[in-house]
Amino acid sequence: MPKKWWIYVAAALATTLTVLLSLTASSSAGPRYHSTPDAEEHEEVVAKKAATTGSCGVERWSVKTGTDADAGSITLQSTSSTTIASLGALTAPSSLPANNRVKPTETTVFTLSATLTQYKLEADSDYHLVLNDTSGHTMIAEIPDPACVGAGSPLLSGIQKARGEFDSKYSVTGSFQTANVPVTVTGVGFFDFKHGQTGVAPNGIELHSVLDIRFGGGTTGGTTGGPTGGTTGGTGGCTPSQLLGNPGFEAGTASPWTAGSGVVSNNSSEPAHTGSWDAWLDGYGTTHTDTLSQPVTIPTACTTASFTFYLHIDSAETSTSTAYDKLTVQVGSTTLATYSNINKITGYVQKSFNLAAYAGQTVTLKFTGTEDSTLQTSFVIDDTAVNVS
Repeated sequence: MPKKWWIYVAAALATTLTVLLSLTASSSAGPRYHSTPDAEEHEEVVAKKAATTGSCGVERWSVKTGTDADAGSITLQSTSSTTIASLGALTAPSSLPANNRVKPTETTVFTLSATLTQYKLEADSDYHLVLNDTSGHTMIAEIPDPACVGAGSPLLSGIQKARGEFDSKYSVTGSFQTANVPVTVTGVGFFDFKHGQTGVAPNGIELHSVLDIRFGGGTTGGTTGGPTGGTTGGTGGCTPSQLLGNPGFEAGTASPWTAGSGVVSNNSSEPAHTGSWDAWLDGYGTTHTDTLSQPVTIPTACTTASFTFYLHIDSAETSTSTAYDKLTVQVGSTTLATYSNINKITGYVQKSFNLAAYAGQTVTLKFTGTEDSTLQTSFVIDDTAVNVS
């Protein structure tokens, strides 16, 4: 044996150690692949023993799972009915912050009906769902592994619920499987980086995280109710849901409402009931009319349908007996209520109306505010809803 045999032994041990360290590093972070990898697998992951694949995601992960700096701004108290086409038409942001949300889209909880075409387990332990509509629009929805979600996330309970709902129906593997079933999906809006993911929308919009998923039932699984916020009642019974689109106006635009110019507002002079946006009718102190309306379909199978909204009225009028300025609330051609400057009040009060008689019909809900020539009256509406069951 050479005189300096120990040098050769040390070199061999060093080489072995280097190999072992590199293997350890590759198992704890970096791109991971399944047996049939596709574009969405080319994302960095970190090791998490409790997760399904042993890994969780990295890219915008706090935003995806609700542990970011803006998580408290998510409007979990209400949902906005939408469609794949409507979400896909949104303008993609020029940049995507790592720990903040693109408002209002990423602080809004959306509900849509679609067809679940494919699903798989990703390397970051997400369930990757491909949704499409009858016009060929597609988008992605993702259900994280609860083990990859911080305990303080306001989304955790919803994620746990959605994951359980999906697990009760399918056994998810690392390869795409075909479903082709109608679903109603509720989740938080999220813009992802585009890198060729299967089913990706043109603007990278997703529902991430998914908080609830319903299979079949009383939904059509298509895009019937999308822009109007309505759904059609199928033969499977009534699915409890909220039907209005953009109910709290947090989209920052009127759609799917039809509104007069300047009605949807975030003006601090008339603060919202919740969030930042509301619908402010009138308030000009001159002869003026503002309108706000949205059609909605009440499913045939639903026996309960409640139309609610929060209303604030302030006025410079001093009369306690003469209604100079008025707000009329209608369903179709039927007047549900009329309010006026006489009803001015500090703060908001909730109004509620029974729409069960309109089951099986598509009706238009309309607010009309009229003002006379002097002394302003402002009618401010927020947090609308049509809840059916």
